[in-house]
Amino acid sequence: MNRRIRRREFVGSVAAGVGAAAVVYAVTDDEGHFEMRRASRPAAKPTTWIGSVTDSSAVVKAKLPAGADCRLAVRKDAGGDALYFRGEAYPAPVHVTRFRVSGLEPLTEYEYVVEIAGKPSTFPAGTIRTVARAGTPWSFAFAFASCAATGSQHPVFTSILDRKPAVFLHLGDLHYTNISRPDPALYRAAWDTVLSSTTQSALYRSVPLSYVWDDHDFGPNGSHGGLPGRGVACAVYREYAPEDSLVEKGGDGAVYHAFSIGRVRFIMTDLRSMRSPDKAPDGPAKTMMGVAQKQWFKNELQIAAKDSALVFWASTVPWIGGDGRGDSWAAYATERRELAEFMAEIGIKNLCILCGDAHMLAADDGRNSDYSGTGRLRIPVLHGSSLDQGGSYKGGPYSEGYHRALSGEGCFGWVEVTDEGGRVSVDFTGRNHLGEVHVKHRFEVGV
Repeated sequence: MNRRIRRREFVGSVAAGVGAAAVVYAVTDDEGHFEMRRASRPAAKPTTWIGSVTDSSAVVKAKLPAGADCRLAVRKDAGGDALYFRGEAYPAPVHVTRFRVSGLEPLTEYEYVVEIAGKPSTFPAGTIRTVARAGTPWSFAFAFASCAATGSQHPVFTSILDRKPAVFLHLGDLHYTNISRPDPALYRAAWDTVLSSTTQSALYRSVPLSYVWDDHDFGPNGSHGGLPGRGVACAVYREYAPEDSLVEKGGDGAVYHAFSIGRVRFIMTDLRSMRSPDKAPDGPAKTMMGVAQKQWFKNELQIAAKDSALVFWASTVPWIGGDGRGDSWAAYATERRELAEFMAEIGIKNLCILCGDAHMLAADDGRNSDYSGTGRLRIPVLHGSSLDQGGSYKGGPYSEGYHRALSGEGCFGWVEVTDEGGRVSVDFTGRNHLGEVHVKHRFEVGV
């Protein structure tokens, strides 16, 4: 966040059919600046968005008219034979349909389009690029970032799309609607606004989205598990997010999940919907993860330390920083120490932490990330933000330096994984939308 929001007050919401809804709210910052913001605009074109891509499958979601006779046509070659998939529609008033695509070939590019009543619709065509089978050596690249204004049209999304990442990890603040009421219409309107953006919709319909929220897209600034709308937020996430690997299957469960690409494991933690308030006294009872998610996380680490060549943990808030208050692991120092001690105990050597929230690009080679008290951990930490929110600095120090995002600059982390079956190398560059590299770090892990 480039400025702390003191008050953001909901003013109104107007539905706009199956396109975006208009949400209007007022913002007052710490300096007393006041402005009215309209959080959305009607979608110029309908869109689709994809996720959960494997070597043979994917999930495509679309906002469709209720009762429409729809199917998804998937083709490997333009003009060639199509595979057809019927959708599963959520009940009204959601209007979202999920298409589970299967039977695809590994490492192959497909085009897909929504058909209505047997004819191509006005939905722009999207792309599915399948990945290598889990457990197979494969070199690939991915992008990660966080923090974009509601419905942002920033060219940074086009910059990410043009690089054709295997996946885009969104580490929170997908929007800044700051919803404080348990009203599903508000959460749906925020998603509709994001998907109405020309640059974002183009990215999300052709690059798989793996997403976990932070505070502004889960609830208000600094939100936690006591949010009155917690269950509603979790339910609407399930309606819209193209994610098939959620651990908690219930409609109001937390949204943590994990997946593999080749020999790389990605662990996506939900650090909002189960967390204690930031201002609660630190101690054993204060938690970011909650009991169930923390046990799952430890199990994931223990297995991945042995079975995966490389592990990326997506933490939506900064890991490095002295004990203290604030919206980072520094305010949860007891739990951070517990996790670090566990990492040291299992002897994990192939872990890298990806962080969001702070509006900066940064990298640490692991010399500042050991909170176990053993001196045995050396975990690289990478930051890749913000998408369009200006600059802020949190935590640190960072051995490889940092870059505070400039006003108007769109930033993201770009990670290239080289895996030819032996040692795995990781090349990180913190970039802006113009392709300029501000921070970089390279490391290797043994297998």
